[in-house]
Amino acid sequence: MRHEPGRWRFEAVLRLRGDPTRVTHNRYEIEPFSEGARSTHWTSSNPAIGALRGRFVLSGDSILSFYASPTGRYRGFECLKQAGERSYSVRGAMLDEDKLMSTWALELTQIG
Repeated sequence: MRHEPGRWRFEAVLRLRGDPTRVTHNRYEIEPFSEGARSTHWTSSNPAIGALRGRFVLSGDSILSFYASPTGRYRGFECLKQAGERSYSVRGAMLDEDKLMSTWALELTQIG
């Protein structure tokens, strides 16, 4: 996570188990939270499905994320629950129209 004036950038590399192992790169641009705000917007470009736009909502020890592609074809949600000072437990799902496309459960740890 890099905090820059007017935006935050979050970059992640996911290594997915399987045969073969797949590697996915995600980059988010996040609008910083306004003073006292409990939610903000983000955008992302996913190599497989294209642009996504979403919203992060703070809820206790968790960050809820809702998102959709510009056409609305792809949409989904995630819950990032803080597991430690530098780690989150993540659960999410993505839909292609009304068809469940993917679910995930992973642990995010900040390195460095």
